[in-house]
Amino acid sequence: MEEKQPIAIIGAMEVEVQALIAGLEETERTEVAGLVFHAGRLSGRECVIAQCGPGKVNAAVCTQIMIQAYRPSLVINVGVAGGVGVEIGDLVVASACVQHDFDTTAMGDPLGTLFIRRGEKESRGLLELPSDEKASAVLLEAAKSIYGHAHSGVVATGDAFIADREKNRWLSEKFGAKAVEMEGGSIAQVCYMNEVPCAVLRAISDNANDDSPQDFPAFTRECSEKTSRLLKRAIGRL
Repeated sequence: MEEKQPIAIIGAMEVEVQALIAGLEETERTEVAGLVFHAGRLSGRECVIAQCGPGKVNAAVCTQIMIQAYRPSLVINVGVAGGVGVEIGDLVVASACVQHDFDTTAMGDPLGTLFIRRGEKESRGLLELPSDEKASAVLLEAAKSIYGHAHSGVVATGDAFIADREKNRWLSEKFGAKAVEMEGGSIAQVCYMNEVPCAVLRAISDNANDDSPQDFPAFTRECSEKTSRLLKRAIGRL
């Protein structure tokens, strides 16, 4: 039987991927640009898992290496996020991603508009980076069936840890965001440029407000374990 292309899984922090890496069978470890890639079988499915480090550049570098080295059929970004109008412990599956800190408004562009090359041409006006509909639907259904409190919505990405009530409110009003974090939009952009399907699954560890520095450490591990359990159960359907 022909082997399926692997699924690539990326998390920023060790706690976000350690349970998934521990669950791999027949593992092979490869290091590129200081990043470690763990390939093996997760719940019977070929996967490659990596910790990219926080922020958009780290995430983009990791994603591009994964795509070139492993040719995945799907890239999934997992981890925790700040909630925007949702509760701590809820799960958010991205309907799309935006980069809320990409700003060329001085040139007349809407905030978050990205400019992506297509050979000699330039694609202008891309605001929302798409998520793969099939994979996102599988993850959302699994999240609802296992945990109940799951949402589909925009995930907003930027190179800043958001801990401000007004910024939280603004993200909701400006982008319709359900979650805010630092990697998903970058991973989605690299996948879009390479024409590789992408999904983003985030567990809400804090409220992205003034209490976030206190909330974050307390809930990160619990939320990371939640996404790991869910992914192990759903990955055979992806």
